[in-house]
Amino acid sequence: MSDTNGRAARRTGWAPGARKRIAAAVTGVVVTAGIAAVSLATSANAATGCQVAYTANSWPGGFTATISITNLGSPITSWTLGFTLPSGETVGEGWSAAFSQSGQAVTAASVAYNGSLATNASTSIGFNGTFPGADYPGDPATFTLNGTACNGVAPSGSATPSGTPTSAPSPTPTRTPGPSPTPTPSPGSNAATLQNDVFWKDTSGNPIYSQGGGVLKVGNTYYWYGAKYNGAVTYYNNPAAGKNGDTSFNAVTAYSSTDLVHWKFEGNVLTAADLGGAGWVGRIGVARNPNTGKYVLISQLNSELVFATSSTPNGRFTRAATQAKITNVVNDMSGDQSVFVDDDGQAYLAFSNRSGRSHLYVARLRPSDFLQVEPAANIYNSSSGGREGNIMFKHAGIYYICSSDLHGWNASHTYCNTSSKVASGYSPEFVMQGTDADFSHVTQTGLAFEVKGSSGSFVVFGGDRWSDFAGNGIGYNDWVPVTFNGTAPIFHSLSQWNVDAAAGTWSVGRGNNYVLNPSVEADRVSQSTMAGWTGTANVANHSGGHTGRWSMAQSASSAYTANTYQNISLPNGTYTLSAWVKSSGGQKSATLYARNFGGSELNRSISQSIGSWTQVSVTGITVTNGSVQVGVTSNANAGNWVYADDFSLVRTS
Repeated sequence: MSDTNGRAARRTGWAPGARKRIAAAVTGVVVTAGIAAVSLATSANAATGCQVAYTANSWPGGFTATISITNLGSPITSWTLGFTLPSGETVGEGWSAAFSQSGQAVTAASVAYNGSLATNASTSIGFNGTFPGADYPGDPATFTLNGTACNGVAPSGSATPSGTPTSAPSPTPTRTPGPSPTPTPSPGSNAATLQNDVFWKDTSGNPIYSQGGGVLKVGNTYYWYGAKYNGAVTYYNNPAAGKNGDTSFNAVTAYSSTDLVHWKFEGNVLTAADLGGAGWVGRIGVARNPNTGKYVLISQLNSELVFATSSTPNGRFTRAATQAKITNVVNDMSGDQSVFVDDDGQAYLAFSNRSGRSHLYVARLRPSDFLQVEPAANIYNSSSGGREGNIMFKHAGIYYICSSDLHGWNASHTYCNTSSKVASGYSPEFVMQGTDADFSHVTQTGLAFEVKGSSGSFVVFGGDRWSDFAGNGIGYNDWVPVTFNGTAPIFHSLSQWNVDAAAGTWSVGRGNNYVLNPSVEADRVSQSTMAGWTGTANVANHSGGHTGRWSMAQSASSAYTANTYQNISLPNGTYTLSAWVKSSGGQKSATLYARNFGGSELNRSISQSIGSWTQVSVTGITVTNGSVQVGVTSNANAGNWVYADDFSLVRTS
């Protein structure tokens, strides 16, 4: 689809129905992917009292379950949580425990860093699940911990439960994969865990609808503004339906947070009715004008800019002005844009031109009230195609303007220009390190802001997957940390990370999936070479996946061999490799494998007939040399095939 600025379609998120069940048990924190063939930890002793809170956010055909476990009995050194899912429900990728399912019976076992739970200590685990049909079958009815039923009652002779359970000790942070920038101090006890590749919910359990927006910090609170499109709601209610083109505008939403993970919905601060019924509204930013004290919202409105003001950061905003032309700009108006606020409080618009977007600009907002964009400075012209999704941030005195390819809502490399001056002297374009292998975590540049704290600073890159306007994978928003090697920005493509906003520090989450482009969605179109993966002949992406639009395929019309793999740098430790597969069967050999990790190759055969998507796992991968090669290989007869999707490589100890 195209809006009035020539925009081709983009995307957003999913997952209605938050349900919560309180029972009894205990659990571990940190994501561990994999279910089938996962080894369970042995319990050192049985808990004699426990409580479980089970929350499910569901949508037609799938759900995300979060399980909070509190130990009400004597201290334990390891644990296994047991429960039975309703008929038809299947565990997919899990985190913070080792999951296994037999029929409808599920066990979740602690891993090395979260097995010990003192009396009244708690931890949290979770998993993504599926079910047939549209209606969620329901939650588990009962839970056991180390074989003992959880009833929420402290046993006789044990410590009396406190009103607020304490948290399990934080795991030792792992190092970030890839190049080694100046180390960022690890978050402390105030760190929150940010999980990507899922649909985010606000603090009330409702979906977060916020696309093409920006973040403004006021005091110690971050305010996040963005557009809610009606197509985002459609996608949320039925993500399996695939791409939609409904970019009709509903409202500008505002959310607030102090930790960048838990976001409170502040309300719809500007609606379609406020804008005369609207049309295309997007690329939204807010800045506080130091002279008026007003918060000023700037957005595209059809072929113009619209300005709205509020006396508070959480609105409502009132329409105050429009602007039909920006001086010194090719085609007179922005194509994509974002608002940047400098250290002195002065706000700027960073943007590309309408209809083509090959010219990049910075323009000051009128200092007196921010209700007008002043004549623009042309800071760079691309000779390699249009640049959209324009964002701007500053770190250590250097300005960065970054953009995506002109691919219409799709994932892209991230291209940047830098300067020591806000509106001149910008460098030639370069690709941000870390965005090549999976096209910026399968997102488009959406927003960016610096996090400054008592112990450090870094930049948050807000990647946008839009409302399934392109089919970039699960979730609307994927945020990752950006660090710096000198002045060179480094993108850390993480599925899970811990952030301490007050300290300005972060670390890799223990549940991080180290496989890049694990769902094979980054390339957008049919390819024989997939982003992030190295492959031989007879390899391609396949239309039709376990999730999303694509999966990896190995096939040929004559006898063949094939190998598709990634060489991954990661901390030493023990890992589980999992993937969802289908197979024709009949191959001489076909395996999911891990090798070159300091031990003998480990693999799982997939040469048997597998007619429906089935998760297979390789467990006990003990990495001792800081690297591993994971992949799929086939030695096959004519017409044999293997499809693989949703890979995960997660640390278990």
